[in-house]
Order: sequence, then structure tokens, then C-alpha cells
Amino acid sequence: MRLFIMKIGIYISGLGQSFENESVEKYAARLVNEMEYNTNRMKYSIKSEKISYRKDRFCTVVSILKEQQNPQVIYKLYSFNYHEILTEKFISYALLLKSFYLLVLVITKVPILVERVFIKNYYNRPGQTLYIFGIFGIIALATVFMIPNLIVSLQNDNTFQQGIITFKNLFSLQSYDIPFISVLGLKKTMTTCGIITSLIVLVIPNANTLVTTLATEFVCANNYLEFGLQRQEIQGNLEKLVDYISENEDNPSIHFHTYSFGSILALDYIFPFGANHSNNAKNHIEALITIGTPFEFIQSYYPDFYKERKIDLGNIILWVNIYSIVDALATNFRTDAQVGEAQFGMGLSSNRPINFNYEANPVKTDRLIDFLFLYSIRVHGTYWDSRSSQGKSCLCYVYEVFEEKQYFSGN
Repeated sequence: MRLFIMKIGIYISGLGQSFENESVEKYAARLVNEMEYNTNRMKYSIKSEKISYRKDRFCTVVSILKEQQNPQVIYKLYSFNYHEILTEKFISYALLLKSFYLLVLVITKVPILVERVFIKNYYNRPGQTLYIFGIFGIIALATVFMIPNLIVSLQNDNTFQQGIITFKNLFSLQSYDIPFISVLGLKKTMTTCGIITSLIVLVIPNANTLVTTLATEFVCANNYLEFGLQRQEIQGNLEKLVDYISENEDNPSIHFHTYSFGSILALDYIFPFGANHSNNAKNHIEALITIGTPFEFIQSYYPDFYKERKIDLGNIILWVNIYSIVDALATNFRTDAQVGEAQFGMGLSSNRPINFNYEANPVKTDRLIDFLFLYSIRVHGTYWDSRSSQGKSCLCYVYEVFEEKQYFSGN
């Protein structure tokens, strides 16, 4: 008698996915699309439910069913929602304070950003990264500049002017000693701030929301990678979800379906630092899918993050990596920026991912206009249409591998 094995996926999205209204239901729907494209006279449906895998922590469970007289569950996907945990200590800060933290982060990263322009360390787009950090700095400055704008708005107030005069007389200061106190200095600051803020508002849709989201998630991701903040909490919750699945599903084999920063969390779990793998991880983790993983970006700008990793589990699982050669954040696990088989994996691990190149559009040569308008960053969002769960997507490769391995059979 064959032992029934239920195949279970854990979906871990990237940063900013809540802003784009991405969800495990959409991911499941895209996977169903690929199943229907590749089978004749077969129909599939999805069913969702909410479960609590620990106190105050919830996730969505999506079952994929084969439509027949007695519908059969052929695959399940659990969502792992880490965004709230990652940002919970930072999200309550005021916009001005968030922008200040973002500005400080950009300034502290300047040395390594400049260094990587000359010493690439396998990462192939350091110039684009330097440019992006410059944009982050401008966005942060535009918000921080609200302070001098406020001062300018008060300069016509008699009480405020009298306060400035008293301050100058008290310390025997001339207007040129502190330029921002002079009327001329205030006007120059106001003009500069107005230009920068206007450009941000005109060029970037929903600028206020974007600044808040950007500052929160980018700073919190940096704190996770650089200082390990919220790392134990996130990895502990992921361990608890794996534990819940192992106890509540029939002899499950677990697959991680990950996108962007979500893949870093999964790699952090499968190749842990310090602690050994749990029995549940060793007994049930079977596969890892990384889509647009910023592995090389993090290895280049956070060189200590992947050091001294346990590789036992990572050596035996199936690892599928989907990337775009144009995507500035994705990793092809090669020493060049070419399409081909992976040349390395995690540290000393002998397991190299199975590479699949996915391009939604023809690959463009490097053009100045593409550089300025961040084409290589925007490509990071083209592995599927974020506005809809319909249409083709990079999950065609996930289906291809899963069908070959019979992961949808339930046996």
C-alpha cells in the first residue's frame, strides 16, 4: 500500500506586495492558469480559508482542486505574511522620522555603493544601484525639507520675526553667520525644496504613500540584513507555520514558493546561521522556488549575511530559480550576466539551482533612457501582471517542473 503524501506550498511574497494588492490567491490562480493551458478538458478551481497557526498570527490557505465528480485537492498553498512583523517597530513613526532614517541609511551606504562601481563582486549593475540610492536620498530629502519650508511660511509672522531678531542679538549673530535665518537664505531654501518636492509629486504617482511604504520597508529590510532586527521573530513564525503544516496535513512535503525579498527569508530558513534545522524542516522540506531573488545584490552590499551557513538541508532539496537577465535585482547564479546553467549556489553548498530565464519583453541593450527611467528595476515586476491573475506568467516553469516531478498528483 502506497503512503499518501500531500504536497504543500508556502507562498512568501516580496516587499511592497501589500501595496500592489498581491496575494496567495492570485499566485494560485496563475498556477491554475498554467495547469489549464497545458491540459486538455481539465478544469481546476481554488478554495480559500483563513487559519490561525499561532496566537495572533493568521494565514490564508488556498486549495487547488481538480474538477470532477468528486473534486480532488491536488495541491495547497499557505501564505506566510511577514510584512507586519518586519515593520511593526517602525511603522508607527511619523513620516518625517521615517524619511530621516531613510536618508541616514542612504548616507551610510555611500562608501560601499561607490566601491561596488569599481569592484563589482559578481553583481552586474552597481551603477544602477548607486542611481537608485540617489533617488531614495532625494525622496527622503524632499520630506525632510518640509522643516525649512515651514520656517519660510512663518517668516512673515511678526512674532516669528521678532524671535529671530532676539535670537541673533542674544548671540551677537549676523544674518550671514546662519544663512537659513536670513531672508535670502530662507528664500533659497524654499525654492530648492519647492523644486524637489514638485518633481517628486509630478514624476512619482501617489508620492506620499510611496515615500511612507519605501522608507518603512526599505529601512526595515536593511535592519533585518544588517543587524538581524526582527529576524528571530520572522524565522520563529515561519518555523511555527512549518510545524502547523506538519501536524495538520497528511504526511506533507513542503515547497517554498518565493518572490524577491521573500526568497531571502526562505534561504535564511533553509540555510540557517547558527541554529540547526528542526526535525520538521529536515523531514518535510522538499523544494524551493525563487523568483527574482536578490541573492547577488545582498551578497554584494551585505557581504556578511550569507557567511557560516548550515548547508545540510539545502544540499538535498530541489531548487528552481526563475530570473530575468534584465532584472537588476534578480540572480542567475552565474559569474556573468548571461543566460545559462547556474554556476554556484549558497556558499559551500553543492546544490545549484535549476535556472529558468523568463523575459516578458525582448531584452533591450543598455540605453541611457532606460537607465534614467529605471527599466531594469521595473522589469522586477514583470514576472506576472500584478493587476490581474489572468494571462501568462513565469509560473509556466513551475508547472513544468512540478508536472515532471508529479507534485500535483497527490501521491
